[in-house]
Amino acid sequence: MDQIKKVTCHVVSAPIARPFTSSRGWIYKTRGSCLVEIETADGVVGWGECYGPAQVAKAYIESQYAARIIDRDPFDVEVIWEDLYNRIKDYGNKGMSISALSGIDIALWDIIGKKCGQPIHKLIGGAHRTSVTAYATGLYFIDMDRVVEEAVEEAADYVRDGFTAIKMKIGLGSIKADIERVAAVRKAIGDGVRLMVDANHCLSVPAAIRMGRELERLDVEWFEEPISPEDLDGYVEVTRALDIAVAGGENEFTRWGFRDIVARKAMDIVQPDVCAAGGISECRKIAALANAHGVECVPHAWGSVIGIAATLHFLAALPDQPPSFRPTPPMFEFEQCENPFRDELSTTPITQHKGVIAVPDGPGLGIEIERRVIEKYRIA
Repeated sequence: MDQIKKVTCHVVSAPIARPFTSSRGWIYKTRGSCLVEIETADGVVGWGECYGPAQVAKAYIESQYAARIIDRDPFDVEVIWEDLYNRIKDYGNKGMSISALSGIDIALWDIIGKKCGQPIHKLIGGAHRTSVTAYATGLYFIDMDRVVEEAVEEAADYVRDGFTAIKMKIGLGSIKADIERVAAVRKAIGDGVRLMVDANHCLSVPAAIRMGRELERLDVEWFEEPISPEDLDGYVEVTRALDIAVAGGENEFTRWGFRDIVARKAMDIVQPDVCAAGGISECRKIAALANAHGVECVPHAWGSVIGIAATLHFLAALPDQPPSFRPTPPMFEFEQCENPFRDELSTTPITQHKGVIAVPDGPGLGIEIERRVIEKYRIA
């Protein structure tokens, strides 16, 4: 038995040349992450990633989780998941405790894939698809004196780059101002490019309904996080009031967190993040729960190439919802903000071509990590 012998957390951070913001109000000046490295006794290394404040994830792993998985069999990945979750749930069954657990889970799946010589998607059910449509996430607020112009310019750049779908931010404090910006982007990219809108939960229920009705007129595909994630009754109200699909769930964790969302159909689309919601093991359960209730699952993604690869494997193994002769498969969120951990951390970067990304087919995550990039940006 090749047991786990070492768990290492790498906290990395890099400055951003052009800081940006969203409706949340804070300015992103750096990009960073907590990367989890797990090594077995025979020298096989698996990589995972934790979403959210990296130092917090590192503290959870080093103080609560790492010692509990030393000398264990990485193939017991879901046994380990349950043990770690039940160890911590009295103190944190949501948030950073689960994000930290997610990084461990992804790294264990990477090890299993490498030991089996198979990509992760083959081990979690197989590939419903070998490539996915990528949508460009961007259009944050940078120059507040040019919020419309800069959005139009950025969206046009994505279309020239080959993207066939774009997600933009709203949250300027005025429905009129937001709709003006969305309308300008829609006009610039034309009717043939799919467009989604993300409010980052900045609206009240009445404002979200008013906004959603305006977005429907602009052929927006989904309305993401219109209201606060804690307000489940509000989501039910917004979703019932609008014809546009309502999406959310990037701030929710585990099957228990998503249970009432999908059972009540509070959202049309749930967006668990494999680096936050519990890893690949738990996101499989969330997706099955959603599927059983006729709710689409389109995962959130924001991080390094490790999280990107893990999300692509998860997407490959998701069935179409609903199944049909000509289905609409789930898309991959390919955020486009400045990020060296997306572009430099793998020896072979994951890229899109004409709006499509191939699912990695190498063992495990299917990527090789450039350790020099970790050393270049290491802060802990």
